[in-house]
Amino acid sequence: VLVLAPHPDDEVFGCGGAIAAHVRAGVPVHVLILTDGAVFGDATRRADESRAAAGVLGYGEPEFWQLPDRGLCYSEALLQRLVDKIVSTGADLVYAPSPLEVHPDHRQTAMLAMEAARRVMQPLRLAFYEVGAPLRPNVLLDITAFLELKDAAMRCFASQLSQQDYVSQIQALNRYRSYTLTSEV
Repeated sequence: VLVLAPHPDDEVFGCGGAIAAHVRAGVPVHVLILTDGAVFGDATRRADESRAAAGVLGYGEPEFWQLPDRGLCYSEALLQRLVDKIVSTGADLVYAPSPLEVHPDHRQTAMLAMEAARRVMQPLRLAFYEVGAPLRPNVLLDITAFLELKDAAMRCFASQLSQQDYVSQIQALNRYRSYTLTSEV
């Protein structure tokens, strides 16, 4: 599994439950954080927060490309770098933010992921996750068993939680997704 995160925290807010499920199943998970996240916090602190969340979820060390926050631009060079990363990790599943996301870095990451998936010459599934905008899903993953772990990982992002109550908002989005499912989910 390769998780693409535009900023340090999107990997957890968007698909922390899925990451935990893959780790528990013994599937190697690689997380790539594209930007430094410096517009809304100190880049070093935000990277440290992602490392702490990675420790909670148990997948290892995230990789940081340190591209400029709010300056992520689709380019052939960046696209090729991403294709190379997919191939080198051997990923057959890539998570990326939904193209319906509001933040421009999220949308650029979605565009990069779609084109990279098209160009990779190996079997590959692409799964979109939501952070700030609901998408119209075709698959729902039950993360009930991983809610406490995801919450603990989200709480690692103190610099962001001091600006907005992301934990409650992401929990609400997760609850909303359970609307059509059984009461145990």
